[in-house]
Amino acid sequence: MASRRVPESPGLRARTARGGVVNAAFLSGAELLVLLQGLLATALLGPDAIGLYGIVTTTAMTIVALRRVGIDEAFVQTSADDEEAEFQRALTVELGLGVLGALAVAALAPVLAAAYDEDRLLGLTLAVTYLPVAFALQAPQWVFFKRMEYVRLRLLQVIVPLGTVAVTVPLLLAGVGVWSLVIGPFVGNLAAILAAWRSSPYTLRLRPDRAAARRYLRFSWPVFVTAVVALVVAQGQIAVFGLEDGLVAAGYITLAATLTRYADRADQIVATTIYPAIVRVRDRVDVLEELFEKANRLTLMWAFPFGAGLALFGADLIVFVLGDDWRGAIVLLGGLAVAVALQQVGYSWFAFYRARGQSWPQAVESGVLGASFVLLAVPGALVWGSWGFVGGRIGCTLCVLGARSVYVRRLLPGARMVRVAARACVPVALATVPALALRLALWGGERPLWQAVLELAIWLGVLAWATWRFERTLLDELRGYLK
Repeated sequence: MASRRVPESPGLRARTARGGVVNAAFLSGAELLVLLQGLLATALLGPDAIGLYGIVTTTAMTIVALRRVGIDEAFVQTSADDEEAEFQRALTVELGLGVLGALAVAALAPVLAAAYDEDRLLGLTLAVTYLPVAFALQAPQWVFFKRMEYVRLRLLQVIVPLGTVAVTVPLLLAGVGVWSLVIGPFVGNLAAILAAWRSSPYTLRLRPDRAAARRYLRFSWPVFVTAVVALVVAQGQIAVFGLEDGLVAAGYITLAATLTRYADRADQIVATTIYPAIVRVRDRVDVLEELFEKANRLTLMWAFPFGAGLALFGADLIVFVLGDDWRGAIVLLGGLAVAVALQQVGYSWFAFYRARGQSWPQAVESGVLGASFVLLAVPGALVWGSWGFVGGRIGCTLCVLGARSVYVRRLLPGARMVRVAARACVPVALATVPALALRLALWGGERPLWQAVLELAIWLGVLAWATWRFERTLLDELRGYLK
């Protein structure tokens, strides 16, 4: 594995493919449970409570993102004679950042309460200050990530969503309310910490090292910039609706953001699977180009249908499942689904730069996202409401894709983002035509449930056939590796 010629052998390809299947099986199952829990909470609690929780979790998780600045990825690509000592140095840096993140969440609690004039935000925000430290204490998972031991890694990672759902759902049904969404994740993270510590192959101890800290932070500062922009966008889109129109409007954008974030799940699965492989072949441009193209074809098989599906049938989900209280989220849900799906084109590009120790290009792309969000999405929302915000977010995505294409061509001159995206559009377009034709043929105002189900069945059936027809070669190749 250490040789640079070894990655061309079927061994690494098969190992990566099998890792992708393992990751997909574990993460998709866990994410489905979390999605169902979220829909249950949305239906039971209503826009006001979901808006309240959205403000809290957006703040906490973006602080977690600020704290998670790529220490794990830097550890994966670091070669050391004493890996246990190196892990302890990385853990020390990660835990220090986690403590700073927890303090930042605590400091923001009274600010949020005052900004939204909502006393409940204070207690809820303080209750999630543990999250940055909790993620740091699950650092033993990095070792299995580096070794590409995906079954053990995912068994550890699936504890959080399983524990969260197991505790949250009974509390929701018992009428505990929005605090159910705080207590459940706390129990899930506590269980994951205990499991990670028990399974760690290395002794968990602090090993302060200034040189190692500088080395890790030097790699990580662009990742920090990316997380800052994510904070601006996530908080900005809630604030632009919540501060002007109240918690109900914040609930609408929270629902849209929560559901549309699943469009990037395939990208996260594939990117985390192939990163150790990229590290091993980082000097082989031809192999990197092949990895990039095939990874993007795989992820867009999910991202484009997911985005198109929400745009076509998101209103049915709200009308027939969540209820009339959520009708105000229909435009936001469909528009953000399109924007987030488009943003997955070439999404994993930053992993190829990070594997070469160059994490700064992603900071440039994030700067483009932040600037375009402020210039397009915010004014659009203030002037034209939901439709203006949606148009601005799609404009942001196009700006990001323009910047991304420059860096992809620079590192991988043979890669073609537009070609891959066009190929992924074909199955979605073929599936959408008959579904829309049926909708127009039976047009009569509000559609009954049976018609929505029939349209969805036709859409899924044609999509499955078209995807197999156009991507059969790639799917057969993956099946061969699995054998």
